[in-house]
Amino acid sequence: KIIAIYPEGDMAAAAEEKLLQIKHGATAPDPASTPAKEEVGEKCITPQIAEEPPAPEPAGKKPGLATVLPIRHWSNNRYTRLIVETTGPVTFKHQALSGDEASQRRIYIDLHNTRLGPENVKTIPIEDGLLRRVRNAQFDPQTVRVVLDTQTTISDYKVFTLADPFRVVIDVMSSTAPDKAAKTGGKKSAGRTKKEGSGSKAPPPNQAMQAGMGIKKIIIDPGHGGKDPGTCSPSGLKEKDIVLDVALRVAKALREKPGYEVILTRDRDVFIPLEERTAMANAKEADLFLSIHVNAAPNHEARGIETYVLDLASNKDAMRLAAMENATSAKQISDLQSILLDLMQNSKINESLKLAGLVQEGMVTGLNKKFSGVSNLGVKKAPFVVLIGAQMPAILTEIAFLSNPEEEKRLKDDAYLAGIANHLSSGVAQYAESMSLATNLAR
Repeated sequence: KIIAIYPEGDMAAAAEEKLLQIKHGATAPDPASTPAKEEVGEKCITPQIAEEPPAPEPAGKKPGLATVLPIRHWSNNRYTRLIVETTGPVTFKHQALSGDEASQRRIYIDLHNTRLGPENVKTIPIEDGLLRRVRNAQFDPQTVRVVLDTQTTISDYKVFTLADPFRVVIDVMSSTAPDKAAKTGGKKSAGRTKKEGSGSKAPPPNQAMQAGMGIKKIIIDPGHGGKDPGTCSPSGLKEKDIVLDVALRVAKALREKPGYEVILTRDRDVFIPLEERTAMANAKEADLFLSIHVNAAPNHEARGIETYVLDLASNKDAMRLAAMENATSAKQISDLQSILLDLMQNSKINESLKLAGLVQEGMVTGLNKKFSGVSNLGVKKAPFVVLIGAQMPAILTEIAFLSNPEEEKRLKDDAYLAGIANHLSSGVAQYAESMSLATNLAR
């Protein structure tokens, strides 16, 4: 009744959200705290030979309107990531509008050839100190407009797209904390929406070292999960299970060291989209991000350990691996590389390279003391989606090749997995200690 009688009233948005929750049940809890559910439709990733990106297909018949699905977001008072998923690829334009008052400033994104899905909440309250709310509406018969109303001055924002499924990702940043602290409590809105808060006295994201705090909060990201098994071996070993095992061991080892808060993006077999993993790290103001994966290649003799930072692909093999881990095509990776330099403006490339070097060398040297023939494939660069937008040193490590018969056997060996976890955690701790030492010397 509120929506029908007072469509423009201050309670209409809340009523719409409540109606949606009643229709579909309670809002989904945090994936990391949700009991695992049986996933259907698992499809193992098959490594492909690296090829040149194919030429664009000729324009064909114009498709129908794509549907804009419920918006998801992660946020704190200095960072917000919005994810706008659609049922098909769309084009869009975006612009920031200025105003004398904070309430007059906004960013809008027009999604062309789209229609608003029936489950969308038209107004999503955020109130995190950075954004006041997000509004979406059918601007004209073929355009959905998404508007971000701000609460403070925006230092920068980035917009990029990801495929399979198609989604538009908007990162909004502020370099300083607003006067009013962000609200806390993890309140969610439509879709898998997560809201994180922090007080205004906390240091800006990823600047804890500048404040002399060193590395305190560490995000460990076990790759894949749920309906996404990652790569699989002929015997049925799945990447998602191996990396979760290793990640839990790494987290345990780091928690036993004084001074670290360790957060896992998932602690069980659940699916979490790549872009939400980075958003989680940013929203929680992490100081370090480590994503753990297992490699695979068409050449079954390929073996060893390699560690990646976000950048343009080092070579065709790096391009192939990025396409595999991103669950996308070489063409889409090529498109992503064309905008990557702009997306990397806020990345911590030098710190990430140092972290990657210590982790890589620590794993290879440490494992070779007990296990023979552990190959050092070095530190490399590739456009991994899970690293895009990370506001802290962030790396992705490939701990072995599941496609190699000997390394597959080792990945079934508890002693080998324990060794990987031990040397991974030691590399992270060594980096953290070096940064703490650097901040102390700089005082």
